[in-house]
Amino acid sequence: MTGRSTGWWQRPVWFTAAMVLFVAVFVSTAVMRDRVYAATDPETELLYIPSGPVLARMALSFDALLADVYWIRALQHYGGTKRGDGEAKSYDLLGPLLEITTTLDPHFNAAYRFGAIFLTEAYPNGPGRPDLAVALLEKGIEQMPDRWEYYMDIGFIYYWWVKDYGRAAEWFDKAADVPGASWWLRSLAANTLAAGGSRGSSRML
Repeated sequence: MTGRSTGWWQRPVWFTAAMVLFVAVFVSTAVMRDRVYAATDPETELLYIPSGPVLARMALSFDALLADVYWIRALQHYGGTKRGDGEAKSYDLLGPLLEITTTLDPHFNAAYRFGAIFLTEAYPNGPGRPDLAVALLEKGIEQMPDRWEYYMDIGFIYYWWVKDYGRAAEWFDKAADVPGASWWLRSLAANTLAAGGSRGSSRML
């Protein structure tokens, strides 16, 4: 007898049916809550969002499905807030929703890359939180260190939004070190250093 966990296809039919019912009820409840409590303030809504690890334990074999649900909720929250007419827009739910999504599915590429874009967008088109965007991409790097795009994305965040050309060049250089990365990243790192005034360092790259 091995120590491997039993796959959902090896479990009793009643167990699989029960879990499908659980997910269906969970999703239906989330949709209904969003409709009924749409006018509540973000601080109150945060109380309805459990942590990613808690949801992962509850989801069992359906964590990828729940990740899709929370990714859709993140998209709805970002798009709905951005299109809203209110003067005081709040994107406070965006970070927690993306955190849950990527905890349920640590290999959710779109959630990392597009989520970082959403987080970085300046207010009122987004929360204006490049720090959270970098943290999200670093989480992706921990799970998939071979994805050079994440390093590059962090570099562009530092370049365009933070205006820290030294850090940007550092991340472009890290991206270039990843096997299979695009050839132009090394030149991009050098040009970024030159743009920031470090011409001597740029010649060394």
